[in-house]
Parts: sequence; structure tokens; C-alpha cells
Amino acid sequence: MFSRPDHPVETVEVELPPGQRVTLPASSYAHIRQVVWVRSGDLVIHEGGDRHELAPGDCLGFGPPGEVTIANEAVQPCTYVVVLARS
Repeated sequence: MFSRPDHPVETVEVELPPGQRVTLPASSYAHIRQVVWVRSGDLVIHEGGDRHELAPGDCLGFGPPGEVTIANEAVQPCTYVVVLARS
């Protein structure tokens, strides 16, 4: 993890257990740009009306602010890295 209040970039590694999902409101993206990089397992991201299925090594940059759901629909944990930049 990297986070400093005087730096615009932050990284965090997340492990999402099987069958879990997290929904983030559009307001959480109001002043940031975000990229998700899958390290292990499979991850499904619902962004607006789009469904993105990501496997290890895949990356996805989020578009304009909108509600996003991140889900692990698999039977194994998923580990991914979130990189965000504040504007």
C-alpha cells in the first residue's frame, strides 16, 4: 500500500472473498481516476451498463463517475490492486 496526503497517487491491494461484492456510488469517484489490476482470481466489474470480466493480469481504468459494483463470482478469492490518482 502507498498513501501520502501530499501525493496525488495511492495504491492498495485488496483480497475479495468468493461470492462477495462491493458497490461504490458515483460520488466516490468525483475527484479521482482509478485503475484496477487483477493479480489472482477472477473479478467482475459492473460499470454503468457494462460488464467487465477480468482475469489475472487484466487491468481496467474507470470511465466518468458512475456507480460501480466489484464482484467475485468465483469460488476462489480474488486479489487485485487499485491505483488511484486525485485531481
